[in-house]
Amino acid sequence: MSYYFEVIPFGQIQESLTYKHSQILPQGSIVQVPLRGKIQGGVVLCQTKESDIKFDLKKILKIKSFYTHTISKHNLEFYQYLSLHYFIDLGMVFKMALQQYPTSDIKNYFTYQNQIFTSQKSLIEGFSLSAKQWKDLITNKQITQITKSFLFQKIVKPISLNDDQLKIFNNIWKKENKSFSNHLIDGVTGSGKTELYFKLIEENLISGKQTLVLLPEIALTEEWSKRFSQYFGCDPFVWHSKQTKQQKSRILRSLLSGEPSVIIGARSAVLLPFKNLKLIICDEEHDSSYKQEEGPRYHAKDMAIYKAKCHNAICTLVSASPSLESLYNLKSKKIIGHKLLSQFHKTELPEINVIDMNNFKPSSKSWISKKIYDETLKNLKDKNQVLFFLNRRGYAPTKICASCHAALQCHHCAVNLVYHKRIDRLICHHCSSFYEPQQICKMCSSEKFISLGIGLERLQEEVERLFPGYKSQVFSSDTLKSKKSKKTLMKDIFNQQTNLLIGSQIIGKSFHFPNLKLVNIIDGDSSLFSPDFRAMEKTYQLLQQVAGRSGREGERGRVLIQTYSPQHPIFESIKNQNRDDFISMELSRREQNKLPPYTKIAQLQLIHPKLPHLRDICMEILSISKKHQLFILGPTPSLIPYKKNHYQENFYFKESNYVDLRKKITLLKSKLTPKYLRFMNIDIDPLSIA
Repeated sequence: MSYYFEVIPFGQIQESLTYKHSQILPQGSIVQVPLRGKIQGGVVLCQTKESDIKFDLKKILKIKSFYTHTISKHNLEFYQYLSLHYFIDLGMVFKMALQQYPTSDIKNYFTYQNQIFTSQKSLIEGFSLSAKQWKDLITNKQITQITKSFLFQKIVKPISLNDDQLKIFNNIWKKENKSFSNHLIDGVTGSGKTELYFKLIEENLISGKQTLVLLPEIALTEEWSKRFSQYFGCDPFVWHSKQTKQQKSRILRSLLSGEPSVIIGARSAVLLPFKNLKLIICDEEHDSSYKQEEGPRYHAKDMAIYKAKCHNAICTLVSASPSLESLYNLKSKKIIGHKLLSQFHKTELPEINVIDMNNFKPSSKSWISKKIYDETLKNLKDKNQVLFFLNRRGYAPTKICASCHAALQCHHCAVNLVYHKRIDRLICHHCSSFYEPQQICKMCSSEKFISLGIGLERLQEEVERLFPGYKSQVFSSDTLKSKKSKKTLMKDIFNQQTNLLIGSQIIGKSFHFPNLKLVNIIDGDSSLFSPDFRAMEKTYQLLQQVAGRSGREGERGRVLIQTYSPQHPIFESIKNQNRDDFISMELSRREQNKLPPYTKIAQLQLIHPKLPHLRDICMEILSISKKHQLFILGPTPSLIPYKKNHYQENFYFKESNYVDLRKKITLLKSKLTPKYLRFMNIDIDPLSIA
């Protein structure tokens, strides 16, 4: 007998297809099905009646195989909402969530004398067993295999909380009430936010539940895992794109079976199919890295909250400088707020000074003022570490022709090339194209170029010139690419072999340097005057996070900020450590201009290799909008109008709620010529509308 099922295959497909199988499969079964001559993974959405099928039953293909564990109803609800909300094909959502059909043969772990071993070799070495002893113990079933993959047994280092942390912990972890709740831990840098949510994780593990921890960058997972292992005596599951198929299959089996576990990862981890999820932690919740901006676009933090709602779990957002959206939701009582106002090591918050560069200009070939030089030298003599912060990779952001002053630009994007001296190459930071440093000016054929501006490599040169004899190290996404280089870099910092750190924005994310007593922010104005409506918020958060690296243990730290706009409200607020004034000012500005969080915005980005064709699509959208009174804004060129060999134009919808936003987009899509849809990217809640 045949049973019929609606299956959504993995890939760019929105509608389910009908398949048959010889036995009844539950909803959420992960299956393998034939599609276009290939075997493809898919998920059973529901069973369908034979009478409802309107085409030849003989033509319906068979389901090839199915996986033991199924995706729960909670997860199916979550995936369908994510597909609806962000206009992502449902098949693509499942593909991102499961990566692939979990077919890998997973080697089970061994258990002997109440201990778990990940391999036969580690067990034999641990007990010095001979081959005969191993065989006898297997035969007598004293050594057995287990499907358990998460190796937590008990806490090895007690997590001690102070009174403030304990009060917050008790408010979040209410044993009598385990329904959905959304919390924000708003704590100054170094206040022990991580220890607080470690205590939540401990309670959740003891109660036999699963925990998801989201971090903004993959680069942070190693440090976090090390800290986790010190308390829990085991490694967490780590989810990211570089994991092997075997590792991913093991994690998926554990999650789908409901095994108590802790998994950490960047934004894609929010899509994983948990069966027994009761706690979600979103660390550094303000970070823009949680928004996927290439390919299918979604916001991991927002989806973490919705996932917690689907699973009836606790969602806890954590930050030293929360996003305006979270603070607005706090005001609207959609989030329960908790504040940690003092540092864990009882250190005073760092003293912040603003240097007016109009009055303290360095020499023409320098970027470091005398005030920063004097203070840095004093700290180095006291055997403290010093951080120079500049949010610009490479050596020089621009190279211009010495004759006609034309800038060197990428051949594929309308952006200037950045010179990286370390590898002696010009690089486009948007399409990653590499160019030889010896170039000929397209305007005047000159071969002589001048480097303009300053990047981390050029700053390192100046720091080494001003402070000879002290070891410096660049701390950026370029230098943290490999595990080995990162391990060496961190070891040198903690052993105080590195005296001077030259860092980009990644250094402000959850790193703890006990001996760092001075932070010098070289260019406080770099992102302040961007056309992006979030520029002020991003600048404030970045400066606050970087300032928080100073003086986390021991004596009070100092922060020096170089700026040509010392009277700007941001610097006044940071200097006086009065965040509330800045928040109320920024929220007022957003409300007056009808910007998020007071309105919902959708960006329709049109991308085409040929400009005339792009114009045709734009004209059709305007025609449809006028006919159906959709009140669309645009078209406007993107901030980078030509990128990766494609021209870009943007349209915008602004509404008071997501339902109206979705209605307008759905109507526009239904009326647009079908062949044009593939040139349109839909971005709900774009990070920037510049």
